[in-house]
Amino acid sequence: MRLLAAAMLITATVAVPAPAVATPACPGYVGLTFDDGPTPGNTAALLHALKRAGLRATMFNTGQNVEAHPELARAQVAAGMWLGNHSWDHPFMTQLTEAEQASQISRTQDTIRKVTGVTPTLFRPPYLDTNDALRAVERRFGLTEINTDVDSRDWDNASVEQILASVDKLSDGDVILMHDWPPNTVAAIPAIAASLRARGLCSGKISPVTGRAVAPGARALTHVHTPGRIEDRGTDTRYTWPGVYFEGRFRGDAIGVVLDDAVNDYELQIDDQAPVTLVTPGRTTHWVRGLARGTHTVRIAKRTESPWTPGQFGGFVAGPGGALLTEPAARGRQIEFIGDSWTAGYGNSSAGRDCSTTGGVDRNSNADQAFGALTARTLRADYQLNAWSGMGMVRNFDGSNPAVDYRTYYDRALQAADTAAWQRPRTWKPQVVVIGLGINDFSTALHPGERWADEAALAADYEAAYSGFLDELRDRYGPHTQLVLTYPSMWNTTALATSVEKIVARRAAAGDRRISALHYDNDALGLDLLGCDWHPSAHDHRQLAGALTAHLRSLPIRW
Repeated sequence: MRLLAAAMLITATVAVPAPAVATPACPGYVGLTFDDGPTPGNTAALLHALKRAGLRATMFNTGQNVEAHPELARAQVAAGMWLGNHSWDHPFMTQLTEAEQASQISRTQDTIRKVTGVTPTLFRPPYLDTNDALRAVERRFGLTEINTDVDSRDWDNASVEQILASVDKLSDGDVILMHDWPPNTVAAIPAIAASLRARGLCSGKISPVTGRAVAPGARALTHVHTPGRIEDRGTDTRYTWPGVYFEGRFRGDAIGVVLDDAVNDYELQIDDQAPVTLVTPGRTTHWVRGLARGTHTVRIAKRTESPWTPGQFGGFVAGPGGALLTEPAARGRQIEFIGDSWTAGYGNSSAGRDCSTTGGVDRNSNADQAFGALTARTLRADYQLNAWSGMGMVRNFDGSNPAVDYRTYYDRALQAADTAAWQRPRTWKPQVVVIGLGINDFSTALHPGERWADEAALAADYEAAYSGFLDELRDRYGPHTQLVLTYPSMWNTTALATSVEKIVARRAAAGDRRISALHYDNDALGLDLLGCDWHPSAHDHRQLAGALTAHLRSLPIRW
């Protein structure tokens, strides 16, 4: 599965302290952090000293202090500080149960959000007491753990001179641990500012992707093109939908890709060279070096599904002597793909239907080579793959999770990871929406206790829900967008085919002239279904893409 490009030397360097875009304002940045606040009698003095010195910092607050002193938490934000989560009441977190850890974190998140309107993205464990289990809980709340590079020991009655000696150890990207309450820390602020200036360092914001200090104004999507459903948090973006991709241009002989993702796999491509697979890269700046000096393109695409766990992209970083260039232009053509495991590319890279001995479904899935991505690239279109394996229009695979279905999550930015709706940019106006939902509704027999008496009742519910879903798409995208309803041959029933054709016929008769059905005829296309668990193989996805491309070219699409 790993394709190596001869012209590239690819290495990974963990947590390289580089901003998404270099800025000439300051040659280096450090993260000043203050724990345990806000506290009466000291927070106000600390904020005054920081503002007077022209410094910004990250305040790791405890939830109980924010609840007790909300005006001080709001003052921190008003002073230009960033807020982090430091637990509810400062326990040793590793001595708590998983549920207790989650409560400590969630109560603090909720309180800070309620009081200040800020949702922290960073977590510092009290006493720096942590382990992998705690970090897993932190990730459930979208938090990145921040430890420290330098401990000022102000908590141990360090003098002003000792605090300054600790500050002198900082280098670009480093984070220093200080506290909100010691008087010596407040007294040291003017000298801290002078020390940093003398060494060409500025106070920076801590990136939730790398955990390193970066320029406060650095944005992950500066000089980056992406049409995907993402949550833009400034210094990083989060995403769950399969196939999300980011594209950039740069000058030089090296490029870094900033990622924080221990769950998903990616396809990384430079220019027109063969892509390289990054398997669960973790928190890293992944470098591509040894390129010919000149202008290049870079593309990173998410291969796998992760409905519950967002990946994070922190931008591209130009190598020494290089520079990021203006992002690639958005394509005038746009296609949105809505579907299930077929659309997501489930198991399409597998050499056989049983992929349990070759890494499982994730290692054998590649949304970037699914039929939707192939079709869009053939037609030179930007695209989204808004797909979720096992989900149906009204019934999920084998009747599972009856309280939800695909429609529950369609409008969300992060699927099951967050209930927030995706804020669709005005630039996303697909001329075509291709829908493939229904395999999971009909592929397995109804079980006793499900809400449909028989397949006819299921089909009636399916058709009504589908029609309502199409109404929503029409309201969203307007009357000129082509809606293409696809369905494959099914071994056990013709109910899906009959229902889709009836839906299209009814809407066409009612005046919708831009709707069509496309049957993926398994026999005619020669589908072998040799992907994991009888899913379409890489060969099949090429066949599906060919059939879909031909169908779209036959339509009067306004692009």
